[in-house]
Amino acid sequence: MPKISILLPSLNVAAYIRECIESVINQTLSDIEVLCIDAGSTDGTCEIIQEYAAKDSRVRFIPSEKRSYGYQVNLGMELAQGEYIGIVETDDSVEPDMYEVLYQKVLEQDLDYVKAGFYTMVTPYEGEKYLLEHGLGDTEQVFSYEYFIEKKLSPDVYIWNGIYKKSFLQEFDIRLNESPGAAFQDCGFRYLVDMHLRRGMFINRLFYHYRRDNAAASTYNPHFVRFNLEECRYIRERMARDGITDRGRRAYMARETVMMALAPYTTFREHSLPTDEIFADLNEFRKIIFADREQELLKQEEMLPEHWIEMCLFLEEPEAYEVYIGIKAKMNFNVYNHFVREMAEKKQLIVFCTGKVAKFALCLFRMNRLENIVALCDNNSEKWGTSYYGNTVLSPEEAFRRYPEAHYLVAKMGDWEVIEKQLKEAGIGQERISIYRLPLNAFGSTNLFMRGL
Repeated sequence: MPKISILLPSLNVAAYIRECIESVINQTLSDIEVLCIDAGSTDGTCEIIQEYAAKDSRVRFIPSEKRSYGYQVNLGMELAQGEYIGIVETDDSVEPDMYEVLYQKVLEQDLDYVKAGFYTMVTPYEGEKYLLEHGLGDTEQVFSYEYFIEKKLSPDVYIWNGIYKKSFLQEFDIRLNESPGAAFQDCGFRYLVDMHLRRGMFINRLFYHYRRDNAAASTYNPHFVRFNLEECRYIRERMARDGITDRGRRAYMARETVMMALAPYTTFREHSLPTDEIFADLNEFRKIIFADREQELLKQEEMLPEHWIEMCLFLEEPEAYEVYIGIKAKMNFNVYNHFVREMAEKKQLIVFCTGKVAKFALCLFRMNRLENIVALCDNNSEKWGTSYYGNTVLSPEEAFRRYPEAHYLVAKMGDWEVIEKQLKEAGIGQERISIYRLPLNAFGSTNLFMRGL
């Protein structure tokens, strides 16, 4: 019996599947099986999987009868022989020691699941990759479903950044909704896992590389409200079937239903206008949320203030909500958009510092095809002459000499005033100095603002 069965559901991901499979089969934990469940790819994905299966006995090619992410993962779980189950989406990849570290942790703590943080991954230019950190809180503590009951907002958002005990999933018959397509079908699985959880843990590591630049990803599907609505109904049907009637878990799901309805819609409105289909599906969500509030499953003191206000506006003043969410979406978009466009107007741009802030800044600029970055500079002499994401790192003095008219972006979390003073003492006017004050958000920093969506 392998220690972990790793499921790879695929459909037309020939551009990414090699990197994905390589990252899985080269794990430091070798006692694994890799189940590649393909839903009828026509772009060469199947042939690539079969190539690996012929070379590595741990890799199995499994054709799926349905084009359904939920069906594919469920089929993989049924065929899995491992003690634990992991899931990797096939345009993503993982760090080499991911499954060894996670497996050691579940054995040490006897866990139903363990999850780690992850990176958002983009490759704006060939041979260039950015991994932006997205950690988890409340790490290294064992918790049960009661942990989620007490949360005003669930921190558990994805299913692929951990491993699950197979016997736990079987005991509670936890499966994905087998609706058509591949969008948002992990929601039902995630909530069912959390509502049955006895022992779980988040750890303070990052392993998973979550791709953000695949235009075909389900994240960008225009029917997102319909998919989330189907997941909401599926979860509630399963809760009734499983006898989950206590107020704590029902209130938890009621709060999460608000987020399922409103959070993706806010993001959608940052780049698109709603259709009649979206309005109809939002009205169906309203009926569910109204019923939850009437049953006192939604209380102001149990929700974040902004979520309570938005929910009340959504329910009681739909037209005003549309105006509000349009303004909010525009403001969210412009937090980044205005700054990106301002920096794009500079003839020559030099990023000062080469730490985490600089990485987020460079990722944002490269994703939006800024071509005016001429160099980086840093006060650390050990970095002079090296390359940082394809940019030469200069000493400040050399940067001043080579690019006397350049604009400087100070990319430092703390003590940026010291660098600003240093620049001014070198004769750089305030009009040629900017400070990077955008949030270090792994999602916002990988969005497109100047190239369309």
